[in-house]
Amino acid sequence: MRKLIVVGDPRRWDLHVPGVELVASRDYLTDPAYSKLKNVRIFNLSRSYSYQSRGYYVSLLAEARGQKVIPSVRSILDMRSPSLVKVLSRDLDGLVQHTLADVEEDQFTLSVYFGRNVDPKYDRLAHELYLVFQAPLLRARFVRGEKWELRTMRTIP
Repeated sequence: MRKLIVVGDPRRWDLHVPGVELVASRDYLTDPAYSKLKNVRIFNLSRSYSYQSRGYYVSLLAEARGQKVIPSVRSILDMRSPSLVKVLSRDLDGLVQHTLADVEEDQFTLSVYFGRNVDPKYDRLAHELYLVFQAPLLRARFVRGEKWELRTMRTIP
């Protein structure tokens, strides 16, 4: 399967991964060669996924072309709704409480990089959040009241 990483400006990325092509979002959106690709995986690392941004359109167009893309438009929209973030994270409550039990502060931010975290003790939670929200780079903010609660889920620009 061919793999593309789509970014705003490839010149700003010092990324050399064998078998992975770095593509400018403008090129992905306008070059007809990309519209014909089948059996391709798109990793959309655009700086913004806001409505009508290039990042949003990369995911929208990839889906319309039948290409596999993360984040999907559904994931982008799901993360914008605080109530939906809360509902989607309910199944992870036990894991959240267990993983964050030793955190002393009342707020905690977890960065998720393709389902992983730099600290292995948070890897399982990072992986589960990645499976639910399916975006390559995520930032989860938890707040402790009576118990830990996922307040916001955002993509990392």
